[in-house]
Amino acid sequence: MGRRSVAVALTTAAVAVGVSTGAAAPAQAAVRTQPVGQNCWGLSPHFVDIPLNGGATVRTDPRRPGSFSIWGVGKSFFSYTTDTWVTVLHFPTGHTETFHRRWQPSLDDLPGYRIDDLRASGPIRVTMRSVTRGPVPRPPLICSGTAVA
Repeated sequence: MGRRSVAVALTTAAVAVGVSTGAAAPAQAAVRTQPVGQNCWGLSPHFVDIPLNGGATVRTDPRRPGSFSIWGVGKSFFSYTTDTWVTVLHFPTGHTETFHRRWQPSLDDLPGYRIDDLRASGPIRVTMRSVTRGPVPRPPLICSGTAVA
């Protein structure tokens, strides 16, 4: 066997070993989104408008274990203010935290509110209580769901 044949055989073997062991570029860890209370809808204070979605999304990033965010979104053709209280119950410890956000639903593709850098790991219950401020008073919209932080 000549030098060229040996070089080709060694290269082929090295490529085969790399493929069989999965020695490829590391995959990027993906952000995980978990909807909570997404099927919870309420009337806009303008009635002839897009209904208010009282749900939210829990976002976790495996590169930041123990940290998560909650994003809520609402769409509207008209301007009005929404006060939302978000309560997070961490099941393993029983620890509860409540956060308040004042925001305005719009047609933008941005979250209506964000709560970042929350700390927990394991199962959580998220409860959102939203009160809209507009021309016609509406009762509070209360939505909840579970996720894994």
